Amino acid sequence: MFRVKMTFVLLTAVCSLTLMGCPATTDVKVVDNIPQLTIQQVGRDIVNFFDNLGDKAEIQVGDIIASAKDGGFLRKVIGVNEANGIIQTVTQAVSLAEAIKEGVLTGKITWTNQDLVDNGAVLSEGGTLAIDLSGLTIFSQDGVTLRMDNGSMLTYAPDIDLDANISDHKMTSFSMSCAGEFTTDLRFNLSAAQAASVNWETPIIPAITKPFLFYIGPVPVAGVASLSFPVGVSGSVGAGASAQSGFAGSSYVTVGASMVDGKWSNNSSFGEFSPVAHPLVITLSSSGSVTVYVKVQPSITLYDASTLSGYAMPYVTGAAQFIPSPFTFDLYAGINGGINYQLSIFDFSLINKSWFFPGPQWQLYNYSYPYDVPTTFTFNLP
Repeated sequence: MFRVKMTFVLLTAVCSLTLMGCPATTDVKVVDNIPQLTIQQVGRDIVNFFDNLGDKAEIQVGDIIASAKDGGFLRKVIGVNEANGIIQTVTQAVSLAEAIKEGVLTGKITWTNQDLVDNGAVLSEGGTLAIDLSGLTIFSQDGVTLRMDNGSMLTYAPDIDLDANISDHKMTSFSMSCAGEFTTDLRFNLSAAQAASVNWETPIIPAITKPFLFYIGPVPVAGVASLSFPVGVSGSVGAGASAQSGFAGSSYVTVGASMVDGKWSNNSSFGEFSPVAHPLVITLSSSGSVTVYVKVQPSITLYDASTLSGYAMPYVTGAAQFIPSPFTFDLYAGINGGINYQLSIFDFSLINKSWFFPGPQWQLYNYSYPYDVPTTFTFNLP
């Protein structure tokens, strides 16, 4: 059985449901707290209200308005018109740093089995947050098929934390962390009826989503957290090639970055990882190489404006060399990670941050066979 147990602390953008809004200094008008205002419509550049105020309209040009309703918004008003009982406002994007002079944001989210079930995931028996991958076809095109054999599963149950500090209308520090158990039993089965090059990624299941709401002082910060599991294959295979294998192991992985006073730090680290391979059954008649991977990808989208995401990616890669003799085949397991932060919702002065964190790699199999005439090689390795 291929069982990988990983705990990820992704110092990356992720989500939160249980939140603590510390006191903040701000002039933001939270329209949810104005009983006379009822939202009529929210668009990309407009927010309209039913006019219950008569001559005492509270929304004026230059106001920064916020709401937790309709998915949440944070906007600056650049135009106001009242007609037919509707207050029509033209708005533009505004960052939290512009809206808030001083404030602290902290938040946390946890994922449950019910979250996965509510999003249509099929759970394996006897495990927390276990997603059943048995029989899943990852790729089937141009004569090449890659699928997961029976018994394949994936488990991930992260706790996600967010911290951001704003001082004098500037975000002075930022960090994201995601920690949880990652367990998988992957059994890959690849076959090729004809030679082909492949480069394909697809989600295992639809993204697990969870709306959230947290606060900086009185200002609501709303959005959607998501947890997705893309799986992919890339490389080239020869006609008649086939392979079955997998690997097992455990590790503690940290992937991410944090910022203090404009200086970013790479906080990634990869703990001990000792993968154990599934038995390898393979048939090859030409050179080629293939990589198969699964990403664990938590992300957070704030106000439907900025998305911050991170991933940890265990993978297996095989490479065959036919000419010249001897024929050689190598199979490796490894894990990489990365982040992608869209930071404009926090502070327009910040540049988006992306990082790729290459992790360790281990050789699972090495096979060598001298030959006189190239032919089709079939071999089994325990």
